[in-house]
Parts: sequence; C-alpha cells; structure tokens
Amino acid sequence: MSDESFVHKIRVSIGQAFHHKHHDPEGKVDLESIATEHGVSEDQVREQMEYLRSQNLIRGPLSNEGLQVRGVPQTMMDQHDLTEDGLNWAMAGYPTI
Repeated sequence: MSDESFVHKIRVSIGQAFHHKHHDPEGKVDLESIATEHGVSEDQVREQMEYLRSQNLIRGPLSNEGLQVRGVPQTMMDQHDLTEDGLNWAMAGYPTI
C-alpha cells in the first residue's frame, strides 16, 4: 500500500468519525480507536486532522491553541466539526484530497 493511500485511509476514518458526530451531537471522536485501527500513534492521527483542517474540511482550534486541554482526553476533539466543504467531502464518499 502506498503512503498516500495509507494516509488517505486515516483521513477517511477521521472524516467518518466527524460525519457521525455531525449527525449525533453527543457522538465522540475517538482518536485512540482511529490510531489503533491503523497501527499509528495518536499524534499521527492529529497530524492528519491538521491536514484536513488546512484543507477547510474540519474546523476547530489549532493544535497549539488546545495545549492547555490536551491532557484531558477528547476535550480538544469535542471542539471540532466538519465544515460545509467537509460535509460535501463526506457525501462524495471521501475522495482522495
């Protein structure tokens, strides 16, 4: 599997988690589960979240803005959501970006 397709699978998992959260406001985005599913660290998942943020697909505080709450599991992720572009990306089946 190429690095690009592997990274895309991580991004799709993130997108699916946020899409679910969009439809279920009580839903949580579990970075640990995404990391475990792909055999990567949570930091690698966060890097892909930052990439999706840079592409205007998710919105929320930058990693460095959330350093104060980073030690509290999921707190920073609760402040993120899909943008309108992110919803369109989800509805299109998460094409490669």
